Amino acid sequence: MVDIVKALKRPFSDTKKFLIGILLGIIPFVNFTVMGYALVSSGFTKELVKKDKLPEWKNYGDLFMKGLVSLIIGFLLFLPALLFLIGTFGTLVMSPAVSIMLGGISIDTWNNIITGQITDMQVQNWFSENFTQLIPTLMSALPLFVIGAILAFLAFYMTPVAVLGWLKEKRFGAAFSWKVLKKALTVDYFVNWIVVAFITGFFSGVVNVFLGWIPFIGNGITMYVFGVFSYTVFAEVYERV
Repeated sequence: MVDIVKALKRPFSDTKKFLIGILLGIIPFVNFTVMGYALVSSGFTKELVKKDKLPEWKNYGDLFMKGLVSLIIGFLLFLPALLFLIGTFGTLVMSPAVSIMLGGISIDTWNNIITGQITDMQVQNWFSENFTQLIPTLMSALPLFVIGAILAFLAFYMTPVAVLGWLKEKRFGAAFSWKVLKKALTVDYFVNWIVVAFITGFFSGVVNVFLGWIPFIGNGITMYVFGVFSYTVFAEVYERV
């Protein structure tokens, strides 16, 4: 296991850098620079960073591009799941059972629903009465939605190692190579990913509960703190698996 406590303390080790990270993290699109900074903190870029220190805030354009590319990598990994789920949903909507149900609703009724002349309670009652017709269709589509969910999970799971592979090899294609992605299939990576996901989810919830009343501040803290924290952990794991 990586020293999780040390990695979690790292984003707070420099107050000035911490405050800059939060400030940039609350601004839409500009917060891509925070993602880029988290990647630089891994030590895998040309800015050689010691594990007990944080990189300087500089070259903001470069940080922005690093953050943007990491998002693109994550999106491309998620794309198969997205297309699969869209296709499954489209097939479900076009199924005979759904077509019969929706086809039986007149245009005037649709207009009344849109304009609010038919109450939500009436729509719910109608749906409840006709829902049994959909059960066979939903049950047949359930395995497909499960497959889509698994593909989505794998995309989120492999994104950190794919991004680090791109940083390490300095080639965009390296993010999708077997040499890089197979690192995510180790027990070491799996255990640390679960720990990072749990801590990030738990503490981001705590931050938003206590600071949610201040617009965007919770998101800024979460993006900076857990960006630096997670890539500190994943970088160490990447080097040894």
